[in-house]
Amino acid sequence: ACGVIGPSGSGKSTLARALLGYWPAAAGEIRLDGATLDQYAPDRLGRHVGYLPQSVTLFAGTVAENIARMAPEPDAKAVVDAAVRANAHEMITGLADGYDTVLDGSDGQLSGGQRQRVALARALYGDPVLLILDEPNSALDAEGSEALNATVRDFKARGRAVVIMTHRPQAIAECDRLMVIDGGTLAAVGPRDEVLRK
Repeated sequence: ACGVIGPSGSGKSTLARALLGYWPAAAGEIRLDGATLDQYAPDRLGRHVGYLPQSVTLFAGTVAENIARMAPEPDAKAVVDAAVRANAHEMITGLADGYDTVLDGSDGQLSGGQRQRVALARALYGDPVLLILDEPNSALDAEGSEALNATVRDFKARGRAVVIMTHRPQAIAECDRLMVIDGGTLAAVGPRDEVLRK
């Protein structure tokens, strides 16, 4: 897992969007398993990469449909598996209709932490190999932050890669390496503890 740290406006979210192929890289190349991002069809790239944006948006539909990325025929087992891996299953089953709870797309129906947990399950749906988390602790309490760290630990243990954009120290607990971005440029990179000492 690699943590990307830096002050607000330093370029962390821009880097996240470039890694996703949303924005083209201004210079150089971004490769996933040796291939540049434009060599993947967008839907194929989406199956390999999970993304938790800084501002979570849930769509009008059930919790299950939101986790399944609004797929026409969601895979029920994959939905539950993603929620379990996101440590969101118990929270979801505690909702009025569990996975069938209908969301209206507004921000008032679930708490910020609940929305973030559903969005993390959505990022994990389909078993991606790369997980990009942009300020994932922004709406989480201490319990939610620990659940997030457990999710990252599990993802790493399965041989997958995680990139976490953050300015919150608790979000880098599971990171092996750190990158420091300042003013859109790379200021430091290396093992987490070594970069923190500097």
